[in-house]
Parts: sequence; C-alpha cells; structure tokens
Amino acid sequence: MKENLKNSGIDIKRVEETPDQSEQYFRQKLEDSLSPSQKVEDLELTEIINVHAIEPLMDNFYKLTNIPIGLNDLKGNVLIGVGWQDICTRFHRVHPETCKHCIASDIMLSSGVSPGKFKMYRCRNNMWDIVTPIMLGGHHIGNIFSGQFFFEDEPLDYELFRSQARKYGFNEEEYIAALDKVPRLSREAVNTGMAFLMGFANMLSELSYSNIRLSRALMERNNLVNELQKNREDLDRAQAVGNIGSWRLDVRKNELIWSDEAHRIFDIPKGTPLTYEFFLSTVYPDDREYVDRKWKEGLGGKPYDIEHRIVVGNKIKWVREKAYLEFDRNGGVTGGFGITQDITERKKVEEALRISNIYNRSLIEASPDPLVTIGQDGKITDVNNSTETVTGYSRDELIGTDFSDYFTEPERAKKGYQHVFLKGFVKDYPLEIQHKDGRVTQVLYNASVYRDESGEVIGVFAAARDVTELKKAEDALKKAHDNLEKLVEERTVQLESAYESLKENEISLSEAQKMAHIGNWDWDLVTGKVHWSDELFNIFGRDPQKSAANYEELLNYIHPDDRDFVDGIIRNSFTGKRYGIDYRIIRDNGEERTVHAEKELIFDRNNTPVRSKGIIQDITERKKAEEALEKIQETHIKEIHHRIKNNLQVISSLLSLESEKFSDAKILESFRESQNRVASMALIHEELYKGNELDTLDFADYIKKLTSDLFDLYSLRNSGVSLKLDLEKIHLDMDTAIPLGIIVNELVSNSLKHAFPSGEAGEIHISFCKKERFSNYDISSSPCFYEKDSFHYILAVEDNGRGIPEEIDFANSDSLGLQLVNILVEQVGGCIDLKRGQGTKFTIWFRK
Repeated sequence: MKENLKNSGIDIKRVEETPDQSEQYFRQKLEDSLSPSQKVEDLELTEIINVHAIEPLMDNFYKLTNIPIGLNDLKGNVLIGVGWQDICTRFHRVHPETCKHCIASDIMLSSGVSPGKFKMYRCRNNMWDIVTPIMLGGHHIGNIFSGQFFFEDEPLDYELFRSQARKYGFNEEEYIAALDKVPRLSREAVNTGMAFLMGFANMLSELSYSNIRLSRALMERNNLVNELQKNREDLDRAQAVGNIGSWRLDVRKNELIWSDEAHRIFDIPKGTPLTYEFFLSTVYPDDREYVDRKWKEGLGGKPYDIEHRIVVGNKIKWVREKAYLEFDRNGGVTGGFGITQDITERKKVEEALRISNIYNRSLIEASPDPLVTIGQDGKITDVNNSTETVTGYSRDELIGTDFSDYFTEPERAKKGYQHVFLKGFVKDYPLEIQHKDGRVTQVLYNASVYRDESGEVIGVFAAARDVTELKKAEDALKKAHDNLEKLVEERTVQLESAYESLKENEISLSEAQKMAHIGNWDWDLVTGKVHWSDELFNIFGRDPQKSAANYEELLNYIHPDDRDFVDGIIRNSFTGKRYGIDYRIIRDNGEERTVHAEKELIFDRNNTPVRSKGIIQDITERKKAEEALEKIQETHIKEIHHRIKNNLQVISSLLSLESEKFSDAKILESFRESQNRVASMALIHEELYKGNELDTLDFADYIKKLTSDLFDLYSLRNSGVSLKLDLEKIHLDMDTAIPLGIIVNELVSNSLKHAFPSGEAGEIHISFCKKERFSNYDISSSPCFYEKDSFHYILAVEDNGRGIPEEIDFANSDSLGLQLVNILVEQVGGCIDLKRGQGTKFTIWFRK
C-alpha cells in the first residue's frame, strides 16, 4: 500500500506524518476539551481537525489536479483554502456585498447535502462551487468545497461579469483579467476530482471520529489507509480516462517513479529501472536537446510545462510534461513531481484543423467579393483581401473596429447586421462602402449568423457583391425605359386623339386611307371583337361583306416565307413592345403585295393589355419605285466609272500625241511612263464598270490584265522574259486599288526596262495574298517585322534579272517611279521591303 502511495506522486513523507501529528493533536485536544458528558455534535470543526496536518494533503491534491479546494465550518469560516483565485481573494471576498454572497453560498446553498454525496451549484457571484459534507458520528460539522471554476464547454458571459464589475465598483479590466485566470475544467475531471474529495471528506470524518474515540476505534486507521488505497485506484482510473500519468523524480538518488498510466503511455513494463537518462532516451531525437534544456532551466527555477514527441515502439506520440520541483532549505533541488499527458490525438486534430484553416482561408482570399465576420458587439473580427481593397484599410486596421464605420450610411449598416442577429440572415441588403480616399462602391450584402458547437450564435458572416456596374446599367435601363414610356404615352395620346377624330369623320378617314393605301384595325382583347377599316379589306382583297379576319386568318394571308417571322413579332409585342415591320401578303385573288404594319397595346389601370390597334399600309408601289431607283443609281455609278475611264484614255492619247513633238529618249520615256500610270488607273475604272460590284474589284484579275498590257506595251510577249502570277482572289476598294495598281505598274515596268538587257531571258513573279499566308514570307530582317501583326495583305513583285545596284537607295531615290512607289505605299498605310541578290524583290505589306 505504501508503494501505491509512492507511485501516486503525493508527498509521502507528509502523508506519513499526518496521522501521527493528528493523533498527538487530538489526544491533547480531547484531554483539554472533551468531558465525559460532552456530545460529539457539540464540537467545533476546528476542535477536531488538525488544519496544519491536512493542509499539505489538500495542497498536493491541488498540484495534482489544478482543482481549487477549501475546508469550511458550518459558520462559513474558511479553515483551509488551496488554489483560491484572484477573483475571489482580491474582489469577491473583499467587497462587503460580494463577500455576503460568498458566505451565503458557503452556508445556505451548501446545506442539505447527503453524506457521501456532493452538490454542485452556481454561487451568487456566478461561478461554479461544489460541496461535500464532513460528518462526525452522523452529524454534519463542516464541508469540503471545490469551486471558483467554469466548465470548459460553456461559453463565458463576459458582459455579465463586466456588469458585476461596474455594479460593485471593481476595476473592470483587472476584474476581467482575474476572470480569465479562473480554471476551465472538464466535467469528467470535476466528477473524478469530486469522487476523490468525497472520499477525502469521508476520510476526515472517519479519522476525526477515530481520534475522538481512540480507545474504541483503532481500526479506523486501517480504514483510512484502505480508503486512501481506494482513492489511489480512483486516481489511477482518472489518469487512464484523462490519458494523464504522474511521476516523481528523486534527483539525489536519480530515481524516477511512474504511475501505471505513465507506464502505459511510454509502453514501458513495470519493474524497468527508471532514471532521468532513461526517460530522455525515449524522447524523439529531434526534441531531445529541447527537452533536456527545458528540464535544466526548470532545475534553475523556471516553469517546466512543455510539449514534445516520444518514440513508443515504431510509433511517435505527443506528450505534455508539467513538473513541480522541490527544494531543500539551501535551495537545492531534491526532487520533482509532475504529470505526463498523452496529447497525440489532440495534435492530430490540431494539425487537421490547421490544414483545414489554411484551405478555408485560401478559399476566402480567392473570393473577389469582400468578406467579413462580425462579433455580437458589431466589431469586425476578420476580413479578406477584397475587403482591404474596397476600404483602403489593412486587415490589422479593420479588425476590432465597428463594421458600420465603413459605409456612407452607418446607421443603416448597423440595422443590417442587427437584423441578421435577430432573424438569422439577410439577403441582398443594399449598402455603399466608402473607401478611405472617398470613393464609394455600391454593394449588396448577404449575411447569416454562425454558431459554436453548442449552437450559440457567436457572430455574423457577411459577403458583399459589387453592384456598381449593375447599378449603372439599371439606371441607364430605367432612363431608357422612362424615355420609352414617355414616347409610348405621347404616341398613345396622339393615336387616341387621332382615333377619336377618325371616329368623328369616318367618311373622310376612309377616303384618306384609300388615297394613302393605309388601313387600320382595332382588336378588343377582352371581347375578342376585331374591326377592319374599308381600306384594309381592299388591301387584303377580302370581301367587305365578310367579318374582319381573326388572327389565324390573318396569318394565312401572310406569305409563307414571312409567316413565322411575323408571328414571332406579333406574339412578342403582347409584352407591351411596339413594332413596325414590312412583310408580304397574298390576296384572295392570288396577287402578291408588300405591306408595312405598326401596332401598339392599350393597358388598363392594372397594367393589363385590354386593346390592340394598328395600321397596315400597302407599300408595293413604293417598293417597286425603290428597286427601280437602286437600278438607276447602279447604272449611274457605272456610267461615271465608264466616263472616268474614257477621260483617262483621252489623257493617255493626249500624252501620246504630245510625245511626238519630242525626240529625246528620256523625255519620251517619261511620257510613256505617264501613259502607263494613267492606263493603270483607267483599267481600274473599266473593271468597276464591267463588274458586278460598284465600289470594289477583283484585284487579281486586274493585275493579270495590267501586266498583259505592260508586256504588250514593251513588245516582250514573244521574248525570253516570262511572267509568273501567284494571285489570291481578293476584292479591294477603289481607294486602295488605284495606288496599288500604280505601284505594280511602276515595279513591273522597271523590271521590263532594266532587269533583262540585250534580250536576256528571265522571269517576273508577282504574288498577292492575305495575312494567313504571311508565314511563307521571311520578314525577320525587314523593318516591317515589328508591324506585321497589324497588316492584312502582302504584295510581292520580283525578277531574277540583273538587280538594282547597291549604290541606289530606293527609299531616297531620284527616280520619279521609285519616289512614287514609296509615297503610294505610305498612302495605303503599308510597309515596303527590298531584297537584292539574284535579281530584285519588292515586298509590300498593307492594311485594309
């Protein structure tokens, strides 16, 4: 049994001394105060309890369990108090009113507890107390108290204690700081501790009663030892439940004693010699230096409370070590007592929680919407990066400030989150966030409460969606809608007025409609009645003796190719949208006509359509006139191209006549070049005149004809010079075709004149293609390379003749032809590149 006590970690020496001291104490007490006629129930607790002997036991219990305890008599006097908290000693026991609460709790609230039981209650100062009675011969003489704690699974009502501090004049911050030091215990630990204390109370009762009746109760000492053994077993069970082992180290003997649970945690068989070095060998290698350093610091007087890993077989466990060291009178360390708690599962949960928090945080930060959490006091507890961006403040600046401070309407913002606390959520709550530089962002907030594990609301999670652009679109839409409504209203008024006027003078209206080929109709959507004017019957060729056509009959009049289109327009118009469309009809006599129709709806006060009316105009003759006009216009434009071509040919002829006056070869060559240029422009207008298009021509066909004329002009068709054309069929407008035609004329003319002297054979190659074929052209060394992505077409003129001499700078040449080429390339927004080598190659890139 002594060995069991030793393993428990309790100060054995003081335990062993307690019974002897109690026996000596009570013998003297009994001799002094107990008369033969005095009853046991008349004795005071202080007369039968050796406070100095019991206090070390209670002190050791507190060190082992961290549960505050006290020994009180029935008058509320505290004989022993161990582990009492600052909130009691500095506040509750000091103030007269709160002290009355403490005494009332000690006396009244603790009454009526059965022996061997305990009572748990919340004291009048709002902390938990537990009491178990001390009995003597069946009489209640005192109580063992455990209290001044909270359960770890209950939320702490800080506002309640702040109100207490204000009520009794305590320093609020110091009072809350003391409150935060109050132990938070698990219910399991409390139940286990009270099981021990009930046993301990019983032990006191039995021991006290035994000392009073020493002559008749020597067996009570054995009962005490047995009860202590039982408590030891309870402690072992409590340690197993809490995964907490205890140990004691004798520094002088280098002897380490473990409890059963400590052996289980380390998986070390009982009987294994234990030393500090042996313990250190079980520590995970990477943690060994840290643990040894902390232990040595503990030997020097620093607190020893650490977490580290140990190696158990092929597994790694996490443990928490906490120790209390004992010193001799000279300050030397004599031993150590402490606990080892297996926290492996807690570490796994913490790691999983850490990874989960990282993942959740990454999701929150990835959101483009401002996200914020708000406490019950309206203070911001967390934000994401988007919130920092929209407010202009950092996360550290935002946390702890009032949520409503960052809006143009703080009171509205406050009502919003208060509504969430009241109703549980809010949806699409409009607010305006104000950036610290004054910018305002319109948002819609969606928020809901979030709760703790017990279901208690602890805050609000809110997400804001930036609706600035949506608001702009809505405002623009509303403005457009208002304008449309105004136009509709104005038009409706006009039509109503016209309708009334028409009704007043139906004959005049009928004549006017007949002259304008316009018929009108009116459809009562409530009764289904349809009215057609006389001219409408005439337009459709319908017998006036028949009733107006219903909707299905109307669709049958519409040309089959237009029917689905018109049906869709009419059906969509019942949403209130007005329409005006042209379509074809087939009259009863089979004649095809073209009509223009307009329709509008009339609504009642409930915005329900009740009437539809409109007009249908026969525009067949107008359509024919428009088509004829288009043909006339097309003929006119072609005539213009023809006349321009003729005028250019006249100019060419005049140049030819004028050249006959000169004999100088250079002058004659200049006249010929001018004729060629004029001819290239005339050819374009000829192509436009002959083609189907009015303002574009097939440039590939144009190049073929232009080069054929040039070869004819220079009488080289039967010579050794051949022409190779690689042309893609591309249509260009006149503004681009004319400059490019002149460029081709100049470059081909140069090749024909200079590349093949004395009848040499060779080839002229012209290629023309779209951007997609640029890959076939290497322009990496060209000045056009950096602009290549902006070009759409490429034109290349090359020959394998003698080539342009290196000394000629074609970009700054004295030649009128090359100057003209450079000017025209710039005119079409292009870029030109010259390659010399085996002949000459001009490459031109240009845009549409």
